[in-house]
Amino acid sequence: MRGGLFRSWSGVAVVTLLGACSNIIGISNYEIDSTLDDGSGGSTGTGGKNTGGSHAGSKNMSGGEPNMPVGGNDSGGTGVGGKNTGGSNTGGGPIGGAPAAGEPGTAGEPSTSGCKTALDCDDTIDCTTDTCSGAGTCVHTAKNNLCDSSLCETCQVGIGCVAGTMTTTQLLLDPGFDIIPVTADWDDSGSDGVNVVVNNAAQTPTKIAKFGPVAGNNPPDQQYSDLLQWVTIPVGTVALTLTGYYKLTTGTKAPKDDYLVTAFYETGEILPFTQFHSFEATVGPSTTWKSFSYSAPKADVAKMGGVDYTFDLVAHVWDTVFQFDSLQMNATVCQ
Repeated sequence: MRGGLFRSWSGVAVVTLLGACSNIIGISNYEIDSTLDDGSGGSTGTGGKNTGGSHAGSKNMSGGEPNMPVGGNDSGGTGVGGKNTGGSNTGGGPIGGAPAAGEPGTAGEPSTSGCKTALDCDDTIDCTTDTCSGAGTCVHTAKNNLCDSSLCETCQVGIGCVAGTMTTTQLLLDPGFDIIPVTADWDDSGSDGVNVVVNNAAQTPTKIAKFGPVAGNNPPDQQYSDLLQWVTIPVGTVALTLTGYYKLTTGTKAPKDDYLVTAFYETGEILPFTQFHSFEATVGPSTTWKSFSYSAPKADVAKMGGVDYTFDLVAHVWDTVFQFDSLQMNATVCQ
């Protein structure tokens, strides 16, 4: 029992005393000291009054009636089994002994009836804002932007971030550049040369996307290439990830000026709406196919659902050669 303590003593007989009788019922020729009858407890407190306590307090542990000189109280507390408000003697000592020390009381629970500041309302849930209203009531406001949108998480008061149902959709047509004619999916009409070419070493046979100097460009000029296709971003898209393989042959004329950008563009715009990655010639050559994975910024993706964009590979090169194959545009869509 919280806050209480039970004790028993073997060999101590529990007796019932009636008033000032001098004999115990059922036992003859047994005399009782008359000084015990007034409940004063003698000089050492043998079960009588204890500093303001009642005559043996409430009912004792064994269910006896009041006024028993067994199980007195300390400081007005109740008998055995009572609350130790201020510490009861938990049944007192044996007859003729000193009362036992009381146990400490249990601290009270903190009040939940109101609040004074927001600190009083902390629910330990990271995705809620906790405030204290003018009426002294805690208010917990869910903030979905504090959860991971790429997992379709939403914030639920009293619980936290909860993942929702999501699907992954591949958005690009002809990711391996192998469909004939390639212009049915990819458009390189704005380039200085042809970007989709046959390559016997293609990562997925038989074609790749190649960005580099055009044959016969002498003296060489910096080449501009733009290979693109139209993409509709599904409503509810929370993440866009571009994956694929690339090779890089570093030029010698001005490699610091050679680069290729992968990005989404709005209709008629010359600056990208969002960018995945800029491949730089200065990183050095890669003679074998190397895999990559880049994601668009979440803040941009949150604005793109239901809108048409062009996905572009835009290159500016002198004599560096960039090659790509097996591109995929994976959209994570919340249901």
